[in-house]
Amino acid sequence: MKKLILIATLLTTGLSANASRGGDRNLTLKNSMAGFASESIEHSMELLYRTNPAIKDQVTGADVQILSEADSTVNVELTDGSVITYSCLRFDDWSRGGTILKKEVVCRK
Repeated sequence: MKKLILIATLLTTGLSANASRGGDRNLTLKNSMAGFASESIEHSMELLYRTNPAIKDQVTGADVQILSEADSTVNVELTDGSVITYSCLRFDDWSRGGTILKKEVVCRK
């Protein structure tokens, strides 16, 4: 009986710790093509704002084109009519010490 209580306690503690770190509730969206499109735009905008913070107020829109399961292109439109293009790559990444496989996105100009 003591072994059963110990196992139940360890299991509950482990599940609580995983839940407190967010678990994998958003992993389905993150690994989908919609998640790829969303993260492509998000990462492109972060890169744009990081390299040129003053341009933030000049952005009028962004368009993402999925080229394949691992490649996308993001076109950021500015108020002067110019377009800045980013190429994004999606790759597998192991998180939490190699226990969860998820997709990550990185973009470059």
